[in-house]
This record gives sequence, C-alpha cells and structure tokens, in this order.
Amino acid sequence: MKKLYSVQYLRACAALLVLFAHAFSHQIGADDPVIVAAGRLGVILFFVISGFIMVYISGSGPFSAPVFLKRRAIRIVPLYWIFTSLAALLAALAPDLFQTTVFTWSHYLQSLAFIVHEAPERGGASPILSLGWTLNYEVYFYIVFAALAFLGLSARVYALTVFFVAMWLAGLLLAPSSPVLEFYLGVSPLAFVIGAWIGRRYLDGGFASETGHVRLLALVAIAGVALVFVDDGTPLLKQIGFAGQVLWAASLLLLGLILEPKIRHLKLLEQLGDASYALYLSHIFVIGAVAYLARRFVGYEHPATVFLVSLVSIVTACIASLVIHELVEKPVLRILNGRRKVKGTAHPHAATGNR
Repeated sequence: MKKLYSVQYLRACAALLVLFAHAFSHQIGADDPVIVAAGRLGVILFFVISGFIMVYISGSGPFSAPVFLKRRAIRIVPLYWIFTSLAALLAALAPDLFQTTVFTWSHYLQSLAFIVHEAPERGGASPILSLGWTLNYEVYFYIVFAALAFLGLSARVYALTVFFVAMWLAGLLLAPSSPVLEFYLGVSPLAFVIGAWIGRRYLDGGFASETGHVRLLALVAIAGVALVFVDDGTPLLKQIGFAGQVLWAASLLLLGLILEPKIRHLKLLEQLGDASYALYLSHIFVIGAVAYLARRFVGYEHPATVFLVSLVSIVTACIASLVIHELVEKPVLRILNGRRKVKGTAHPHAATGNR
C-alpha cells in the first residue's frame, strides 16, 4: 500500500497526546481539564485513524475475513500480551505499586483474550492493563468489520454505520448499569465509523481537489477542541464532548490527506508513528519508573520538579518505544508474517489506542 506520511504523523500525534496526559496526570492528578482533554483527543484520533486504515487496506471489494482477522491478531496481540503479562506480574508480586489494579487469574486471562469484563476492586470494564480498554474496542470493531467482509465497500460502510449507531442509540435508551453492556453500547465505536467513511471517500478518488477546504477544516478542528471542554460528565454534554473529539480527529485526518502531496518527510515523526503502538502500551511503565526514581533520588520539594519529571518521562518513553519497536515489535512481526518486511502504515494501531 502507498505510505501515507500524514497518517504516520497523526499516529505519532495521538500517541504523544496520550503520553502527555498520563505523564502529567501521574504527577498532578487526572482532574485537570487540559490533561483529560489531551487523553481523550489522543484516543479518538487513534480510533478515527483505525477506521480509515481498515477500509484503506481492505479495498473496495469483498475480502477474506479469516485472513483479515489473522493479520490484525498478528499486529496487536504479541505486544499487548507482553505488556499485559508485565502488568499482571507486577500486580501479583508488588501490589503496592498499584492503586486499583488487583491480580486474579480470571482478570488476567480475560484481559489476554480481549473479553470485556468488570475489573475486580477497580470496577468498570477495564482489563488488567488499564490502557487495554482501547484494544477491546479495536477488537470489537475488527470483528464487526470482518463479519461484513462479504460486502462491497459502500455496503460495508453503510452496514457498519447502521450497526454502531443502533448500538449507541440502544445505550442511550436503556442506560445499562452493567459495565460490560455500557462498554458495548457506548459512543466510542462511532469514531471508527467516521474514519471508515473517510476511507471510503479516499478510495473513491482521494482528496486532491479539496485544497480549498483547508481553512474550514482547521476551524472545525479548533471548534471540536473547544467542544471537548463542555463535557462535565452529564449524559447530554458527554455526547457533545464526544462530538467535539470526533470533529477534531476527523478534521485533522482530512487535512492530512488533502495536504499529503505537500507534506515533507520528517524522519522522527515517521519513526514515532511506526512505534506508536509500542509507545501507547509501554509508556505507563516508563512514567512509573521515572517517577519512582525521581521520588527516591531527587524529591519533589521544588515546584519545577513536577514539570521536569513529566518532561523526562515523555522523552524517555519516546526513546523506549523506538527501542521496543526495533528490537521487539518488528522482529516478532517479521517472524509471524513469514519474514516479510514490515511497513508501518500498513499495520496501524488502532491503541491504543495507541488507545
């Protein structure tokens, strides 16, 4: 497939937003509205990109569902299992490192299998590696997408839309109390649908003629970010906040695709885009390690320490992700793909999502 540098850069952007949110929330708490917004924007950008890429790589006609699911499993399972197992091991051997994560075999095994379940002690539909909730959504989307493999492109995207909109409306009407039902009937999968529509339009002819819409899309992206901050947790404003996240993410993706012919090759952003899945899964461990070392050897007496520790966490997590991508992720993918060369754009996270 043609390598889309704009998509690579946006994947890096999504991972960096989540990294920023967690690096600073680890130091000052997760209640700051900017931190909350950054994390949400990063995850939804991952989801929109994932919806786009799944359409992009599957083409305009029917495709093989088993082959599709096998390739997605090869892409997301190995690294996810590694970091889920690391989280489980730490929770079992050093439970004091965690505030809410508790190890049980059932919790661990269901997490490995992407089975949405209520977490012990913590509550909510969270796997043992808390970041994995985005992967559960990815797998949910992959399964529905694969179930529609017998359809052509347009029919597939329409069917995806009908299914996920119906599930979302059911959630609004039923207001389920079960965390598992709340997960499946939530609004988040609609971000994949928006990405799928962008993918359909791209395969129909691309966006080369849309350059006149650049300023409008930039304004829509800014408006989307503003809407994110109206979310106060109430049902109506939560939906409006989500609409803002999707507007922002979709506008950025459209801008990237429109400007793709003019985008310069930025090696570091491309590498971070390639390593975005590794960055998404590994960064929380790096942040915890840096914070632990800072508390032990530096202390937090000076107000600037919080900022410096967060900054060091971000830089260290980026470096670690590049190393993990080169020394772990790429070799594993080569082996599982029969030693074919792995190209980053054809194998996006959808993590996350990053996620």
